[in-house]
Amino acid sequence: MGYDLHITRRKSWNDDGDDISKEEFLACVRPDAEFTHPGKLGDDYVDWKSRRTGAGGGGGGEDGSVDAKDPEPEFLDKMVRLAKALGAKVQGDDDEVYLSADRIRKHRDTPSLAVAVLAWPLRKQLVAAFLFGSVLLALKMLFFK
Repeated sequence: MGYDLHITRRKSWNDDGDDISKEEFLACVRPDAEFTHPGKLGDDYVDWKSRRTGAGGGGGGEDGSVDAKDPEPEFLDKMVRLAKALGAKVQGDDDEVYLSADRIRKHRDTPSLAVAVLAWPLRKQLVAAFLFGSVLLALKMLFFK
């Protein structure tokens, strides 16, 4: 069992079309010394080992996306960087999109306003809250004298 994550350009990782070719993927990972090709699972896979922490992982595939099973958080962050370089995204089996190991966007096409605001820096959130509160206070004073 396990949970797979997929580097894909498709709207949903299990759709057809807009494939990431093996050559394209290998060209992206080849300059990175943390990757080894071919991987333990064969020529369509790469193995990864962090120089910093020693964490390991691997991924690959033949279906037009790059798959990894139960990746460690550090490897997931590496997958997100690879996806950006490939013009793709990291998507889970349930179509959620991983922005990093600790930031996930559900499978909606656009994030909700609350999710977008939470992604703002704290200073910007505080200013927005202050302005929103000021507008509410002004409306209260205007209508409820």
